[in-house]
Amino acid sequence: MISVMIASMGRSFLLATLASVAAARRPDGETVEIIIADDSPDGAVTRLLAGRDFGLPLRIVPVGAGNVSLARNACLDAAAGDWLIFVDDDETVEPGWLEGHLSAAGDFAADAVFGPVFPVYPEGTPAWFVAANPLFQDWAWDDDGAVWPNGRTGNTLIRRSALGDLRFDPTFGRSGGEDHDFFQRFAAAGHKMVVTNRARAHEDIPDGRATPGFVLRRAVRTGQIYAVVTLKGRHRAAALLFAVDAAAKLTIGAGLWLLLRPVNRVRAFGYGRRAAINLGKLKGVAGSSLMTAWG
Repeated sequence: MISVMIASMGRSFLLATLASVAAARRPDGETVEIIIADDSPDGAVTRLLAGRDFGLPLRIVPVGAGNVSLARNACLDAAAGDWLIFVDDDETVEPGWLEGHLSAAGDFAADAVFGPVFPVYPEGTPAWFVAANPLFQDWAWDDDGAVWPNGRTGNTLIRRSALGDLRFDPTFGRSGGEDHDFFQRFAAAGHKMVVTNRARAHEDIPDGRATPGFVLRRAVRTGQIYAVVTLKGRHRAAALLFAVDAAAKLTIGAGLWLLLRPVNRVRAFGYGRRAAINLGKLKGVAGSSLMTAWG
């Protein structure tokens, strides 16, 4: 069995997500169930799905904690599948999605498989922003089966037998970064993680996120979370070296951003985003509070 797991606050796009999952081809011999953790405070998922039938067994697990780690853990605890696939409630998947994930896991003896998520920008998004494509995670997807050192939960398969008692840390449940922390521990336990272009998904980007300001704020948070997870349990000397490296990269990135912006805005913004990530790393070293993201 394949368990498709979704942590949701009850956004209306969930309907499109479920329709695409239901339309995906099922690998021979596999059955599919859908588990949705309703993390809204008022049962929004239950209301949204009332009277709807997607042709697959579907269970809603009430959580209501406003904590995505607890919502994802509820999915893991409720799922009955041998294969567990996380997809977000603002994503749609392609028809070969399930086949792609399972074939990659089998071909590469992988315990986790990450597929690409392609942003779908709203109409009116500036052309330079679309060309820069700052909301796409470029993980060398065409290098099919390449081992990857970290992970995230949007469009991700996990082999159930490799999971054990591993769960998401609620500390990161409101700031984000729970997936980075989870898969770092998953890899440290000796499990193989790979990327593939076979299992593709698409993410609907709302107007408020298709802006430079949002991207830079998220980049700062990404760097901050990376620092917190990476430096957890390490000595002060390691933190100092980490900070020196981040400060150097921040200086170089910011300088190239300012230098290139008048002549190549797309390339310049890439350096600006890297500068923001390294600013976030310094905030993480300094112990700044993580910004809230979930919900």
